[in-house]
Amino acid sequence: MEVTNYNSIVSVIMPSYNKEKYIAASIESVLNQTFKDFELIIIDDASIDSSVDIIKRYHDSRIRFYQNDENMGIARSRNKAIELAKGKYIALLDADDLCTELRLEKEVSFLDNHSDIDVVFGSFQEIDENNVVKETYFTPLKNPQFIKARLMVQDVIPNGSCMYRKDFIDHNNIRYRDGYLGMDDYLFWVECSLHGRITGLPDIFLYWRNTDTNSTNTYMYSLQYQKERENKFAEILKFALRENGFELTETELSLYCRILSEYKYRIVNKQEIQDFYLLIQKLCKQAEKLTNYAEIKKMYKKQFGLSLENSFIWDDIDQEVNVKNG
Repeated sequence: MEVTNYNSIVSVIMPSYNKEKYIAASIESVLNQTFKDFELIIIDDASIDSSVDIIKRYHDSRIRFYQNDENMGIARSRNKAIELAKGKYIALLDADDLCTELRLEKEVSFLDNHSDIDVVFGSFQEIDENNVVKETYFTPLKNPQFIKARLMVQDVIPNGSCMYRKDFIDHNNIRYRDGYLGMDDYLFWVECSLHGRITGLPDIFLYWRNTDTNSTNTYMYSLQYQKERENKFAEILKFALRENGFELTETELSLYCRILSEYKYRIVNKQEIQDFYLLIQKLCKQAEKLTNYAEIKKMYKKQFGLSLENSFIWDDIDQEVNVKNG
């Protein structure tokens, strides 16, 4: 691969749309990093609030600010930032989230010392609109082969905690795809796992702001988008299976996507349990030829148990307990 000369070590890319309430704090969380060799690329996606005025108050030479002439969406805005990026590594941050101050330093150090890793992510804390910490999520995921397997059932990577090699995504032509209703990052990580190695660190790198207005909640919990998002999620699952080398019938794919829906589908009878069990067996059999067979088998064993937790089989037991305690 051709060696690229970079102007900065890290390009932090920050798409923004109507984030006047939070963007100042997000910008400052980047400017206050202990690691200083970065550029901050902010793409304003035709905001109609005071976001642009707030951004323009910052006079730091490391900030590169661009405005879209029309609203392009977060996927296309991220891609625009990637094309503009001059850094060796790309770090992600949404305009309502915050970085911990050691984030860039730790991620750069890790990638510098682990040339076999292409993407690194960290743990995060969920915060509300007033910066109050609601939950802490420490990632247990380190093995790239297991992460690759796990991405066949769900997104396990907190997007705003990630850093990846720009050469890696350029060489493999990996970009965010428009039209996935807040799940463009999930598809992006699936593609990264197909071409490279992803790992997680226990360090908290991100304060993720969970509000009604963030893109995930806008699409996931709106009746207007629910069916379309469900279809797009199924599309990603099918893509991940196919590109990892699995072959299922349309009936099997339908069952797979239904039970693994992010809307927590509830198994309703014994036949579905039996069908899903046979499906998992088939996938594990097909995985025998793959380099991460052990991780795939481990992942599906865990997933089968998780799916059974959300099924009808516990109803009678719960009722008996309630009667006994009532």
